[in-house]
Amino acid sequence: CTGLTHAPMLPATVLMTGCYYQMFEGCTNLIQAPELPATTLALRCYYYMFKGCTSLTQAPELPATTLASQCYQGMFCTCTSLTQEPVLPATTLTNSCDESMFKSCTSLTQAPELPAATLTKYCYNGMFNGCVKLNYVKCLATNITMPGCVTYWLYGVSSTGDFYTPASTNWSSGVNGIPSGWARHNIT
Repeated sequence: CTGLTHAPMLPATVLMTGCYYQMFEGCTNLIQAPELPATTLALRCYYYMFKGCTSLTQAPELPATTLASQCYQGMFCTCTSLTQEPVLPATTLTNSCDESMFKSCTSLTQAPELPAATLTKYCYNGMFNGCVKLNYVKCLATNITMPGCVTYWLYGVSSTGDFYTPASTNWSSGVNGIPSGWARHNIT
């Protein structure tokens, strides 16, 4: 639906598996996303929902605090005009919940604050991969030991930036940790 500029209302607060799966994918003129009021998500409910919505500049609010596997996977992938990221309030993650969520969002300069202390398998895998202007991340995780949790999550981002994290977190340097060339800032 390349002529669609505003999304219809989606007032559901109870979601089912895959309910909005790829719903607006390729809607290249979509400028207004719908409100997404659900606070408890379902498996793959927002999976690649806005992929390729190249005119979308602002993400909708995402108030969910109870996530499900792959719930936000690829949600804004290749939204190349996205400059305003959503708040992500959930502090308990699930496997692959945010995987590739902002992949190739080439206008995004700042990541949403990532408040979860413990990461899960593949939760942030590829999350900001290809966000060439991204230069600010605040990640409050203290446990990053799960397999694939940050694999290629910051691959292809800006060559310089600021990374805020607890001093106790044992990050590596590079695409699976803090990008080389970025300054680490310890927070307490």
